[in-house]
Amino acid sequence: MLFHSLEFLLLLALTFVLFYSFPKIRMYLLFAANIIFYGVSGVKYLIVFMLVSYFTYFCSNRLSARHGKIYFYAGLLVNVLNLMFFKYTGFILENIDRFLGISMPWQNSLVAKIILPVGISFYTFQLIAYLVDVWRKDIEPCKSFLTFWVFISFFAQLIAGPIMRGSDFIPQVVRIGYTKLSESRIKFGIYYISRGFIKKIIFADTLAPIVAQFYSNAAGMGTMDAWYATYLFAFQIFFDFSAYSEFAMGIGHLFGFNMDVNFKTPYVSSNPKEFWKRWHITLSSWIRDYIYIPMGGGKKSFILKCLFVLIAMMISGMWHGAKWTFIIWGAYHGMLSVMHNTYIKYFSFIREKFKNNVFYKIVTTFVFFQLTNIGWVFFRANGFTDAMIIIRKMFSFSNISYNGIYGVYLVVVMLLYLVHLAEYWVSIYEIQVKTVWTTLIPAYMRAAIYAVIVMLLIVFTTAEESTFIYFQF
Repeated sequence: MLFHSLEFLLLLALTFVLFYSFPKIRMYLLFAANIIFYGVSGVKYLIVFMLVSYFTYFCSNRLSARHGKIYFYAGLLVNVLNLMFFKYTGFILENIDRFLGISMPWQNSLVAKIILPVGISFYTFQLIAYLVDVWRKDIEPCKSFLTFWVFISFFAQLIAGPIMRGSDFIPQVVRIGYTKLSESRIKFGIYYISRGFIKKIIFADTLAPIVAQFYSNAAGMGTMDAWYATYLFAFQIFFDFSAYSEFAMGIGHLFGFNMDVNFKTPYVSSNPKEFWKRWHITLSSWIRDYIYIPMGGGKKSFILKCLFVLIAMMISGMWHGAKWTFIIWGAYHGMLSVMHNTYIKYFSFIREKFKNNVFYKIVTTFVFFQLTNIGWVFFRANGFTDAMIIIRKMFSFSNISYNGIYGVYLVVVMLLYLVHLAEYWVSIYEIQVKTVWTTLIPAYMRAAIYAVIVMLLIVFTTAEESTFIYFQF
């Protein structure tokens, strides 16, 4: 069920009205709404999700028992196997066939029957984080499956995050009976939902067919085409994914929940460390807390730290999809992080000398944006062969002659980046912008601007609903 579909808006409106009309049944109401929301994608996948969730809940309540370690590893194993079966069975069998030459007659029929349940990567990581946190005694286990289910399956963030931690979200779920209908909450909710609509419908869905057209003909691209298509994809995936996250934040506000911020204008980053504090923030922190640090990334030698960074980023890449291109994308970002760590360790005097220099910041941001886009080629390309073709095109400098269309390319990319910078600027001066908007802009002008936005959304909305990119992960 898509956030920008009529069915979801009806479910949201009905749940919202009932939520504030009958405070005593709020937990049961959200329990049911989450089931309806996920059940639309397939009842059998809903059953799998509920069974895995209940088993995790069951194990978490027995971690302090005599054989608690057995329950801990059993909970982890069930979650990992559930994800592996649905997401990686085809990938594993394909590579066994390719590298070992072992062909299984039932392989194709099995893979054809396996359909990836929506949101499985997100809810698996959330379940694992909860189980580990209880095992570490960072949080107390939920004693009520009703509460646990609302926490793990809240429809606002179930399909594509943010990946919420039990320590942050469960206390909010427990307190929903005391949530009051707040004007500020409603305004913030509508604000973030509106931002999500604008990013998804006006930007992401407009860029998607252009990107698809270019990437479907990798061999036919010239150098400028390859860079242009990749720049467009960089903005497409940002607008698409951050739109979902802002939908989640807005819906959370409507029900009195504070959802984690997942994006902070990542393309203003000047290095990998900053980028991963701005891009898919909850996944980055999950990889750090549950993979990198447990491996010993915070305590070992510099070489081992670099190795663990590389491994963690490759796991992050594989989490995104069962393709070698995703693993390469993760390894690529791992190498960028290793290079940055090496620079910090051995050339920190350069960084210290120029850290307050505006020109240095602009140059490093520009360079890192180009490096980020090279990585996006592997993320978006239809396969490794296409990715290498596009990378070669980007650096072959072929077919570069004066052409009016290249001027259009430059203007479009610059305008998109200016939109990105505007969002960055608004995030910094959010309070001042809000004050100016509400006090200096007359009500009739604000109403006119809202009307224009609504008209733009109507104009840009296509008859065919476009799913979110991260639904496939």
